[in-house]
Amino acid sequence: MTRRKVITGVTLVAMVVVLCIMAVWGYNAATAPVDDGPTVSSGPACPPEDQIVTRYVHRGDITVSVYNAGKKKGLAQSTMEKLEAAGFKPGEVNNAPEGIDVERVAVYTTDADDPEAELVALAFGKSTQVVRSDDELGPGVDVVIGDKFKGKIRNAPKRLELKDPVATCEPAA
Repeated sequence: MTRRKVITGVTLVAMVVVLCIMAVWGYNAATAPVDDGPTVSSGPACPPEDQIVTRYVHRGDITVSVYNAGKKKGLAQSTMEKLEAAGFKPGEVNNAPEGIDVERVAVYTTDADDPEAELVALAFGKSTQVVRSDDELGPGVDVVIGDKFKGKIRNAPKRLELKDPVATCEPAA
């Protein structure tokens, strides 16, 4: 063999090795799970004078869905009417899904630290349990009531101060 054929053969083998390495790397990159980790945000993309800072959550901002986990008929609907009269926005009214057992009342939310759920819970009394769940039953904050619920909505605060105020951009007029 001539020297030229040897160099050509070695080059061809090296290129095939590089191609195989790149193919394996590309396959791994294409099939790897997408990381939806925390996104760093420096706040709204507008000047401070155009920002609206929300420091409170109000009853009128909160949609509430009510589910009956007991045997008393009409309890979810009458509770929804009382929540509406207290200033909350109506969501869904229905029976609770199978497997949810509540004696009196529980407030369900998908967020670990949800000020809206906390304000709704206060409407039922300070001892009302807020339960974090991966399942969202309906729109807004979910309230599940049981047969021991007496139907009373407490004189809870009309608003709750947020731990971390939220800044948003003022909509253009």
